[in-house]
Amino acid sequence: MTHALVSAYEKAFASASAVALDRCYEPDAVLVPRPGTPLAGAAQRIPAHEHLLGFGLPMTVSVRHAYVAGDIALLIVDWSMTGTSRQGFPVDLSGTATDVARRGDDGVWRYVIDNPFGVAPPVG
Repeated sequence: MTHALVSAYEKAFASASAVALDRCYEPDAVLVPRPGTPLAGAAQRIPAHEHLLGFGLPMTVSVRHAYVAGDIALLIVDWSMTGTSRQGFPVDLSGTATDVARRGDDGVWRYVIDNPFGVAPPVG
């Protein structure tokens, strides 16, 4: 089920390993860490994961909707990170992600497009 992907992401995030987190993505998947800034492939995604993990805060996630057509899914996920970062500054990040996932031949769901800020306008 697609909820397993969101749970796997949350567990990988809690591990604080960017590599473990990136296992939730297909090899050529796109991550949009800020509106209008797509990053493709692990070489671009992993530094973005490291930046977010660098705050040292947990992420909470809640699936609002999951629509599945065969091996493709659209996930609408509310998420948040709040608290004091390990660098000592306040963090209050949240959004509603619009994500596309695909079930692989191994039966595991992975992100094809991870767009954490959904329909937010591009920055700048």
